[in-house]
Amino acid sequence: MIKKRIEALVLSALLLMLSLPIQSATLVGRVFAVQNSNQITVSTDDGKFRNVILMGVAVPDRGSSAGRNTKRQLHSLLAGQVVTIEYRTLNPLGVIIGTVYRGGADMNLRLIQSGLARAKSEKGLNREMLNHYRTAEQQARQRRLGLWQR
Repeated sequence: MIKKRIEALVLSALLLMLSLPIQSATLVGRVFAVQNSNQITVSTDDGKFRNVILMGVAVPDRGSSAGRNTKRQLHSLLAGQVVTIEYRTLNPLGVIIGTVYRGGADMNLRLIQSGLARAKSEKGLNREMLNHYRTAEQQARQRRLGLWQR
């Protein structure tokens, strides 16, 4: 009984540590796969594969046509490309939540600018970047792009 409580306590502490913001870090790798409309898998030079969720980006449901369009766009932008991910947050499963750059361009922002995603406030996203994303979303709405075509 005590052993199970200790194991549960250790697991809880580990999950809490993984969900806390960390110091800013950078990861460089090649996009191995586009998992869905806001998650990619990157292979690094050391042979490891890391899952990355795009920070500050709210995407349509996977099963919707808009979700499939967003995934296709993400695939065309990133599949096989070398990217740099800046992040400060890991989710409880150790998945990186960050900003993906290709050739210096913010791909999270690119999805929002094309109207395929909305700006989303979340832990680790600074206010300046969130405001930039929100402005891009408003412009996409005004131009009736992607999600805003109606």
